[in-house]
Amino acid sequence: MYPEKKEAENEKKHEKAQNIKYITSMAKPKKEVMEEIYDEIKNENFISKPLLCLMDGSLCLWDQLKTVFKDISNKVCILDIIHVLEYIWLIAHIMYKEGGDDAKKYVYKKLKLILEGKVAFYIMELQVEMKKSKWKKKSHQEKFKKVITYLKNHKQYMKYDEYLSKGHLIGTGVVESACSHVVWDRMEISGARWGIDGAESVLRLRSVVKNKDWDSYRDFFTGQVRDNKFIADDYNSLNIHEKACA
Repeated sequence: MYPEKKEAENEKKHEKAQNIKYITSMAKPKKEVMEEIYDEIKNENFISKPLLCLMDGSLCLWDQLKTVFKDISNKVCILDIIHVLEYIWLIAHIMYKEGGDDAKKYVYKKLKLILEGKVAFYIMELQVEMKKSKWKKKSHQEKFKKVITYLKNHKQYMKYDEYLSKGHLIGTGVVESACSHVVWDRMEISGARWGIDGAESVLRLRSVVKNKDWDSYRDFFTGQVRDNKFIADDYNSLNIHEKACA
C-alpha cells in the first residue's frame, strides 16, 4: 500500500476471531464441504445478525453457495478484498514501472475508490483507458479485458462501503492463516508423500486437534472400536485381552 504507514502504538488492537471451527478436506468435492459447513451453522440465529460469506472470485463457488445456503435468507456475500487488490495491480503493472512509487500510488488510489463503493466508476475508467493507442498491444488489451470482466462479474459482492459501515470483515485472513498452520505446516513436512486417502485422514485428525475436540473424539472412537462398530474383530486391538482369555 502507499503511503506506507505504521499503526500508532496507542491504536486499538483488533479483536481476534473466536470459536473457530476448522473443516478441511482433499477428497470431497467443494459442494460437499460447503454442505458440511452448512450443517454446522444451520441452527444458528441469523435474524438479527447476517451470515457473512467471504470467498475468492471463483464463480462456481458463488453458485454453489447460493444453492447450499438457500435456506438462509439473511446472508451477506463478500468478495475477498485481497483478490481485488491483485487485479488492480495487473493494471498498475501495465501503466507504470513495476515496484515504483507511481504504481503504488495508483493501486492506493483505485483501491480507495473501490472501498468507497465506486466499482462501476472504476470499470468505466478502465474501459476508457484501454481504448488509448498506447495500450494497443494484445497483451495489454487482454489484461484490461480480464480485469474489467472480473469486476463486472463480482460487482454485486463488492459493496465495501456498506460492509465497512456495518463492521463486516472484507478479507479472508483467518482462512488464509488456517491454510498455513492447519494444512501446510503438517502436510508439507520434509520427506512427506501423500495419497488422497492418507492425506484426508491426517487433515481430518488435524482439524479435530485444532478444534480442541481431541478428548471427546478419542472417547467416541475408542467406544466405537470396543463395540465393534467399524473395525473387524481380527484387527480390534482393544479386544485382544478378551480373546486371549476366551
